[in-house]
Amino acid sequence: MTTTPLEARPLVLALVAMLDAALPNTIGIYWGGAPANAAAPYAVLYPDVGMESVADRALSDDVPNDLRFQITSVGASAEQAVLVADKANTALLTAAPIITGRRVRPIRQEAAQPVRRDDVSTSLWLATAQYLVRSDPT
Repeated sequence: MTTTPLEARPLVLALVAMLDAALPNTIGIYWGGAPANAAAPYAVLYPDVGMESVADRALSDDVPNDLRFQITSVGASAEQAVLVADKANTALLTAAPIITGRRVRPIRQEAAQPVRRDDVSTSLWLATAQYLVRSDPT
Protein backbone atom coordinates (compact mmCIF):
# COMPACT_ATOMS: atom_id res chain seq x y z
CA MET A 1 0.00 0.00 0.00
CA THR A 2 1.16 3.49 -0.72
CA THR A 3 0.36 6.80 0.80
CA THR A 4 1.60 10.34 0.60
CA PRO A 5 2.58 11.25 4.14
CA LEU A 6 0.37 13.83 5.72
CA GLU A 7 2.00 16.99 6.94
CA ALA A 8 -0.28 17.76 9.86
CA ARG A 9 0.70 21.41 10.33
CA PRO A 10 -0.94 22.84 7.16
CA LEU A 11 -4.16 20.98 7.94
CA VAL A 12 -4.18 22.12 11.56
CA LEU A 13 -3.52 25.71 10.49
CA ALA A 14 -6.47 25.46 8.09
CA LEU A 15 -8.70 24.14 10.90
CA VAL A 16 -7.65 27.00 13.19
CA ALA A 17 -8.35 29.48 10.37
CA MET A 18 -11.80 27.96 9.78
CA LEU A 19 -12.67 28.30 13.46
CA ASP A 20 -11.22 31.80 13.69
CA ALA A 21 -13.28 32.94 10.69
CA ALA A 22 -16.52 31.38 11.93
CA LEU A 23 -16.45 32.28 15.61
CA PRO A 24 -17.10 35.78 16.94
CA ASN A 25 -14.07 37.86 17.94
CA THR A 26 -15.13 37.44 21.57
CA ILE A 27 -14.23 33.72 21.43
CA GLY A 28 -10.51 32.95 21.40
CA ILE A 29 -9.04 30.07 19.37
CA TYR A 30 -5.87 28.30 20.51
CA TRP A 31 -3.81 25.35 19.29
CA GLY A 32 -2.52 22.85 21.84
CA GLY A 33 -3.44 24.84 24.94
CA ALA A 34 -4.57 28.24 26.09
CA PRO A 35 -2.26 30.79 27.70
CA ALA A 36 -2.53 31.04 31.48
CA ASN A 37 -4.20 34.45 31.20
CA ALA A 38 -6.79 33.41 28.56
CA ALA A 39 -10.24 34.77 29.32
CA ALA A 40 -13.30 32.63 28.72
CA PRO A 41 -14.92 31.95 26.37
CA TYR A 42 -12.43 30.18 24.12
CA ALA A 43 -11.79 26.94 22.24
CA VAL A 44 -8.62 24.86 22.10
CA LEU A 45 -7.77 22.52 19.22
CA TYR A 46 -5.71 19.46 20.21
CA PRO A 47 -4.61 17.60 17.05
CA ASP A 48 -2.77 14.33 16.65
CA VAL A 49 0.00 14.11 14.04
CA GLY A 50 -2.00 12.18 11.44
CA MET A 51 -1.65 8.64 10.16
CA GLU A 52 -2.44 6.34 7.29
CA SER A 53 -6.16 5.59 7.29
CA VAL A 54 -7.03 2.25 8.83
CA ALA A 55 -10.54 2.23 7.35
CA ASP A 56 -9.49 2.32 3.69
CA ARG A 57 -6.46 0.01 3.75
CA ALA A 58 -8.28 -2.91 2.14
CA LEU A 59 -10.01 -0.82 -0.54
CA SER A 60 -7.07 0.10 -2.76
CA ASP A 61 -3.35 0.73 -2.87
CA ASP A 62 -3.88 4.48 -2.49
CA VAL A 63 -4.50 5.01 1.19
CA PRO A 64 -5.78 8.35 2.51
CA ASN A 65 -4.51 10.00 5.67
CA ASP A 66 -6.52 10.57 8.85
CA LEU A 67 -6.07 13.42 11.27
CA ARG A 68 -8.00 13.26 14.52
CA PHE A 69 -8.43 16.24 16.79
CA GLN A 70 -10.32 17.41 19.82
CA ILE A 71 -11.97 20.75 20.41
CA THR A 72 -12.21 21.73 24.06
CA SER A 73 -14.69 24.57 24.47
CA VAL A 74 -14.26 26.63 27.63
CA GLY A 75 -16.76 28.95 29.24
CA ALA A 76 -17.46 30.76 32.50
CA SER A 77 -20.65 28.70 32.74
CA ALA A 78 -21.90 25.40 31.37
CA GLU A 79 -24.16 27.33 28.99
CA GLN A 80 -21.26 29.39 27.66
CA ALA A 81 -19.12 26.27 27.11
CA VAL A 82 -21.97 24.68 25.14
CA LEU A 83 -22.43 27.86 23.10
CA VAL A 84 -18.74 27.78 22.10
CA ALA A 85 -19.00 24.05 21.34
CA ASP A 86 -22.08 24.59 19.17
CA LYS A 87 -20.39 27.35 17.15
CA ALA A 88 -17.20 25.31 16.69
CA ASN A 89 -19.18 22.22 15.70
CA THR A 90 -21.18 24.16 13.10
CA ALA A 91 -18.00 25.70 11.65
CA LEU A 92 -16.27 22.34 11.35
CA LEU A 93 -19.17 20.27 10.01
CA THR A 94 -20.43 22.74 7.38
CA ALA A 95 -17.17 23.26 5.47
CA ALA A 96 -13.98 21.38 4.61
CA PRO A 97 -10.50 22.85 4.97
CA ILE A 98 -8.69 23.74 1.76
CA ILE A 99 -5.13 22.44 1.56
CA THR A 100 -2.96 22.81 -1.54
CA GLY A 101 -2.10 19.38 -2.93
CA ARG A 102 -4.74 17.49 -0.91
CA ARG A 103 -8.39 16.59 -1.37
CA VAL A 104 -9.91 17.03 2.07
CA ARG A 105 -13.08 15.11 2.82
CA PRO A 106 -15.84 16.52 5.04
CA ILE A 107 -15.01 16.53 8.73
CA ARG A 108 -16.86 14.00 10.89
CA GLN A 109 -17.56 14.21 14.58
CA GLU A 110 -16.59 10.95 16.28
CA ALA A 111 -17.42 11.56 19.95
CA ALA A 112 -18.34 14.09 22.62
CA GLN A 113 -18.42 14.14 26.40
CA PRO A 114 -20.87 15.77 28.81
CA VAL A 115 -20.21 19.36 29.82
CA ARG A 116 -18.37 19.45 33.12
CA ARG A 117 -16.66 21.81 35.54
CA ASP A 118 -12.89 22.04 35.04
CA ASP A 119 -11.03 20.00 37.67
CA VAL A 120 -8.22 22.55 37.97
CA SER A 121 -10.10 25.83 37.80
CA THR A 122 -13.52 25.35 39.33
CA SER A 123 -14.67 28.65 37.82
CA LEU A 124 -14.52 27.28 34.25
CA TRP A 125 -16.67 24.76 32.38
CA LEU A 126 -15.53 22.42 29.58
CA ALA A 127 -17.26 20.80 26.61
CA THR A 128 -15.16 18.42 24.50
CA ALA A 129 -15.72 16.81 21.12
CA GLN A 130 -13.49 14.67 18.90
CA TYR A 131 -13.35 14.85 15.11
CA LEU A 132 -11.83 13.09 12.12
CA VAL A 133 -10.67 14.69 8.90
CA ARG A 134 -9.52 12.42 6.07
CA SER A 135 -7.53 13.59 3.06
CA ASP A 136 -5.86 12.25 -0.08
CA PRO A 137 -3.15 13.70 -2.28
CA THR A 138 -4.49 15.34 -5.43
